[in-house]
Amino acid sequence: MNTALILSKRRKSIALLAVLLVSQLWSYSALAQTYQIQDFSDDYYATIETVNNEDDTLSIEASNETNSVIKIIESKTKKALISQPAFIDIDYELDNSKEHQLGGKISANIVNLPYGEHSVLIYDDFNFDNQKDVALRDGNYSCYGGPSYQVYLKKGDAFVHSDAFTELAQNYCGFFGFNKTTKTLDTMSKSGAGWHQYSEYKVIDNKPVAVHVLVEEYHSKGFISITEHTRVNGKMVEDSYERLPEYDDENYDGRLPFVYKLDLDNGKKMVLNKTYNEEGEQLYYAFADRNDRIELYYNGPFVYDTAKKTLSFINKPVVYQINKQGITVKQSNKNVLIKSVPQSEQGSLENLMQFDNVSVR
Repeated sequence: MNTALILSKRRKSIALLAVLLVSQLWSYSALAQTYQIQDFSDDYYATIETVNNEDDTLSIEASNETNSVIKIIESKTKKALISQPAFIDIDYELDNSKEHQLGGKISANIVNLPYGEHSVLIYDDFNFDNQKDVALRDGNYSCYGGPSYQVYLKKGDAFVHSDAFTELAQNYCGFFGFNKTTKTLDTMSKSGAGWHQYSEYKVIDNKPVAVHVLVEEYHSKGFISITEHTRVNGKMVEDSYERLPEYDDENYDGRLPFVYKLDLDNGKKMVLNKTYNEEGEQLYYAFADRNDRIELYYNGPFVYDTAKKTLSFINKPVVYQINKQGITVKQSNKNVLIKSVPQSEQGSLENLMQFDNVSVR
């Protein structure tokens, strides 16, 4: 691992401009200071040294990307095992230390996933080999400007930088989770409110290998499109489907997030909800299994019988009739009633005239 961060070529012109702008102020820069990180080991201690621009602690280019150096030092020999440049908000860390009553030391081993507090240093067994490893904050390069880390795995008397583990600590939201019981790692990433990715990893040959990746994307029908990749016999197998969003709670303003819902005595559920197209506001029917996985979707013409308080539609050759008692499925040779769970009805069938694809009689 390099002990200085090198800017890419595309940043060099910006870096040089920054040097010209701040060069007049360098003579007034404060002396470098050293802060101790909270005790985390009997064998090692760690410090953060702020960068003094008058020294050659870091190159001119690197000083525009970093403001400090984190060191891991062996307690017995006082030898620095790791010396890593970083960008650390020292004022924030000191304020945070006061809240944790650390007496001026910088906190260690706090990880609140995905967006909560993250310490500068995380010391734990990431690869499940019964040796504690270390992750050092290098800045805010994970998703949405979240904390990012360089990861070093314990090997003998040394800590060896791991590109594979570092990738998990750079490209997702916050640090990765690790479960010592299942010996799995997990990450989360997102794009806005409508796209999320959840990944699970096993450590194989001392590297994290994805064994399950779930991507969920919300779309206009109100469903969640799910794509799952699961590792089977060394290969990732894909499964794609649509799932109902959770409808357990009412919205904060008291409105139900659907038009109508029934829980059925076979463990499944039915939802009527609205969507929009060029013809206006449309009603749709969705029938889902015990895991909210959609088995039938219909958005064609509906008929509502006000006398029988029953909504019906034809999905050829089957006729479906819906009321508070459940769903009657009519085929050419038989009728089947899928009974509703008593008191499970939510919403009302009497407010369907607003939909352009519902006829009322």
